[in-house]
Amino acid sequence: MEWIQVWILVWVVCVITASILGFRKGTGASSFFFGLILGPLGVILVHISKGKRVACPFCDKLIYKASPVCPHCLQEITGTK
Repeated sequence: MEWIQVWILVWVVCVITASILGFRKGTGASSFFFGLILGPLGVILVHISKGKRVACPFCDKLIYKASPVCPHCLQEITGTK
C-alpha cells in the first residue's frame, strides 16, 4: 500500500471510532464530524468528553441529563437540580 492509502484508512477508522464513542455518549453526529475533520485528535476529544451526561449529585458517577433516577445508586434525581 502506498502511504496515502494507509493515511486514508487511518482517517476512516478514526471517523468510525469517534462516531461509535459519540453514539454511546449521546453525541453521535457531532462526534462524527470531530472524527471527520480532526481525525486522531477528534477521537481523543470525543473520548475525554462527557457528552450529554452530568455527575449524579449523590454518587458522583456520570448519568444522562434526562435521567429521573441514577442507575448506579438508584436515587431519584428530579427536583434536586
